[in-house]
Amino acid sequence: MWLFGRNLDLLALFIPVWVIWALLFCLPVETLDTEIPLWAWVVGVLMIDVAHVWSTTFRTYFDKEEFSNHKQLLGLTPIICFVILFTLASESVEWFWRLLAYLALFHFIKQQYGFFALYSVKSGAIKVKRYISDKLTIYLSMLYPVLFWHLNVRKFSWFVEGDFFQFHVDSALVWSVLNYVYWLIISGWLVDEIRLIKQQKIHFSTGRILWLFTTAFNWYLGIIYFNSDLAFTLTNVVAHGIPYIALVIYYQATKETRTSSNKRPSILIIGCVIIIGSLLFAFGEEYLWDLFLNQDKQELFGSWISYPEISNPRLQAIALALLSLPQVVHYVLDGFIWKMNDTNPHLRNMMNE
Repeated sequence: MWLFGRNLDLLALFIPVWVIWALLFCLPVETLDTEIPLWAWVVGVLMIDVAHVWSTTFRTYFDKEEFSNHKQLLGLTPIICFVILFTLASESVEWFWRLLAYLALFHFIKQQYGFFALYSVKSGAIKVKRYISDKLTIYLSMLYPVLFWHLNVRKFSWFVEGDFFQFHVDSALVWSVLNYVYWLIISGWLVDEIRLIKQQKIHFSTGRILWLFTTAFNWYLGIIYFNSDLAFTLTNVVAHGIPYIALVIYYQATKETRTSSNKRPSILIIGCVIIIGSLLFAFGEEYLWDLFLNQDKQELFGSWISYPEISNPRLQAIALALLSLPQVVHYVLDGFIWKMNDTNPHLRNMMNE
């Protein structure tokens, strides 16, 4: 059972992540230990991570019907988020990044669970009693690597150095045992899944199984196995950003097909509009980050407009809040626009197909 159809699921949700694993296993240790090269930052951060944030606008602000359905949410969220972000940045830049990192972590975990839940709905596995809980397993697949990260020295951060709390537990034996327990529980879930399929209590869902195991391997490899900033960045953004953009494109195309009285719109055209638009917004955002705050990507952005780095704390807080706003608004909106309720009627219909 697939969300988009077998070929689209493989192309958008799984193969990109598997390709990244193959690439990382082929790279020499020296490459993995070096600073993220510009090409990897452009492809991973700008073209996937930042672009997927902006793809939300095509699902919300740039869609008349969706904007009408969520008008109050879309109007108030940026204002409330800016006030909170500005207050945090004014009080403590350290805590600004720390809270943003944990919010991002929560968002990434919820997205993985959300896709898993969509597969579960299609396979009829939502209300089935099982020995090893779906929710326990999908959350364990991500939370255990995050726990490992908090208790071991890693060569990477989420946003900036020190954004996550660190409490070191240096015991090879403890972590070796916990690693085995981690994979034992996930394997046990698969055995339980096969049992329920054989008993015909749920439908066989290739996508559901692949999603759980791809999530588990991706977080384990990106955080525990490869102690590398490059490995963490690529595994993280590819597994999160590409499926999200694919979902937005599929949703918009499916909705247009149902509601349009004109010639059936092409998913290719809709996809190109969303992808190109998101890339342009992403480039513009990152240019502003570099222009006003970071100034560390001159080889990419050049010196088209010479402007001194902001040093005034109040102006820095305003810049941080404004430039972080698209990302945080995306986090908040995601908690509402993918719920199967009356404000998202097309989503409910899409899942019932």
